[in-house]
Formats: sequence, structure tokens, C-alpha cells
Amino acid sequence: MQARGRPGLTREAIVTRALEIGTAEGLEAVSLRRLAQELGVTPMALYRHVRDKQDLVNAMTEAALEGIDATVGFRPGMAWIERMRLAIDNYKEQLDARPLALPLSIAYTGEGPPAFWKVLEDLLAILLDAGFQRREAIVLIRMITNLLAGYLLLIQQGAPSDFTQLDAHQIDLLRRRFALAQLSLPRDEFPNLVEGADDTAEVWLSDPDRWWRNTVDLITFGLERMLERGGIGSQDSAS
Repeated sequence: MQARGRPGLTREAIVTRALEIGTAEGLEAVSLRRLAQELGVTPMALYRHVRDKQDLVNAMTEAALEGIDATVGFRPGMAWIERMRLAIDNYKEQLDARPLALPLSIAYTGEGPPAFWKVLEDLLAILLDAGFQRREAIVLIRMITNLLAGYLLLIQQGAPSDFTQLDAHQIDLLRRRFALAQLSLPRDEFPNLVEGADDTAEVWLSDPDRWWRNTVDLITFGLERMLERGGIGSQDSAS
């Protein structure tokens, strides 16, 4: 690769190259020393544009999330639950296209990228329109984003041993070993796991993305039920 010289060095160029490295090799591959080498400058030259590694991570996060829009495809007259389903699908689809967005968001220490606040604003508008009280809606958004982050992290990590590199026989052996581990448990203490060993092995060692539609159902049906019963109830407190 041809090194880029010092004259064109900018904060944007540093962040862009960091995102390229992170996307190709993982976030752990990004370091100021590595960037300086690839950009053809000394590490000290980078500090004129980024204060430290955390400042770089924060800038990468803001760049990775820029342009995320949960409202793509919204139409006038759509019911709130339709908009919520579409917003969740949009969020997943756009994060899938930005593999570094989620790990960067976890490592982020800034005050919040503008794109993050825009997604929260759009979700808040949906829940307020549905009839939830403002605080209830904010609590529910926190719950939903936590659930989605966990699910999307699981998808990004993939199934154990990276199934894409295993043939059917290898996958079958993995599932058999997984089931055998459960069958070895004391039946009197774990009767349900022992009885369901084969099903648990098949489900746990499958592509987690196969359950996406059910996950959206779980979230949206839960929201509808909460609204029917009058909100999230007295379990939430301002303390």
C-alpha cells in the first residue's frame, strides 16, 4: 500500500483509515502506531488531530453511525406498531451494513453521536403517538435498545466455531457433543434440559438470525400488551 504523506493528513483521513482497518481486521487491529505507519507519518503527527485512542474511537463511532435512519419507508397513515416494526428492521439492516457500528458504540465515551439521538427521537415519537406517557416511552426505548444490542451482538459473533467454515458432518458432531453435555447432567436436578437436549443443541448451535422475526414479534406484541394494560405500571420509579 502506498503511504499517504503528511501534507494531506486530517482528522477525517485518520478516521477513514481507522474504519477501513477495523472493518477488514476488527476493532482490536486499530492502533495509533498502526495508523501512523500506514499514513506515512510519525505517531506524534496523529496527536495534532486526535487526542488519544479514545478520542479516535469516539470519532470512529460518530462516523460509523452517521446517516442511520430508522424512518426509511414510513408512510402517512401507518399505524404506530407498523412504524415500530419497520424502525426495528431498519435499525438492524443498517447496523448489519456497518459491522463496526455496534462494537464502536459499546466503546464510545462521548456525549452521544447525533445519529444516536436521531434514532431515539424517532422511536420516542412512535411510542408517544401510540399513547405511552413520555417517561414510559423513554424507559421502553432503553429496554428495546438493550434487547436489540444483545441480539445484534450475538448475530455478529455468529454461531459457535463459525458454521460458515464447517460442513454438515462437523456441525452434526458439534451438536451431538453439546447434547451429550446436557445428557450428562443429573436428571433429578435438570429434568427439562436432559429431556430437551437434542432440541437445545439444535437451537443453540444455529444461526441466531433465523429467530429475527420472532424477536420483532416479542418486542412489538409486548409493547401492544403494555399499552392495553395502561403502560409499564408501578414497577418503574424515578429513583
